[in-house]
Amino acid sequence: MKNLILMLLLIALALAIPYDKLQAATLSCQGGIISDGDSRVDLLSKCGEPDAKDSHDEEISDRLGEGTRRKLFITVESWTYNFGPTQLQRIVILKNGAIANIRTGNYGYSKDAKPGQRDCSEQVISRGDRKSDVIAKCGEPGWKDTHEEEISERLDTGDVRKRYITVEEWTYNLGPNRFVRILTFRNSRLTDIRTGGYGY
Repeated sequence: MKNLILMLLLIALALAIPYDKLQAATLSCQGGIISDGDSRVDLLSKCGEPDAKDSHDEEISDRLGEGTRRKLFITVESWTYNFGPTQLQRIVILKNGAIANIRTGNYGYSKDAKPGQRDCSEQVISRGDRKSDVIAKCGEPGWKDTHEEEISERLDTGDVRKRYITVEEWTYNLGPNRFVRILTFRNSRLTDIRTGGYGY
């Protein structure tokens, strides 16, 4: 009876912990396995160059004492590995050169597919999509324009965090019978979809 109660207690505890917390964030590549805390060099040596790279900077100010403040500058990078249309993409987040998180994305895409073979309709892409997801559905854009924005926010602790947002505008010329599609990304996430005039 004691063993049964212990077993039921363990099962209840296991069910209370989210599944993604039970498994360690790792990525298995041809050169070996990488995990949180590994360096950029480890990632490159084991997995090679990613299929897509994005980065932005964050500045965090905190008080060390009366009249003393410290500024921390953090470079946040997002590396996407595409393993093809039958496997899920893996997104590796690095902070100041060390792996901070490894996530699973959507299914990858065929690198050999021509843009005309991909569907880039508004029914397929949506706000919140990652750049790698849009490339999988629409291919590479005809043009890319990039600029930076600075956002300051006050944290609950009273400290101030400045985030530098990379804003990219991608333009797709879909031919003379279709409207040009203009996509805006903020830190690698699709935030706006606009339509221009007819393409050429």
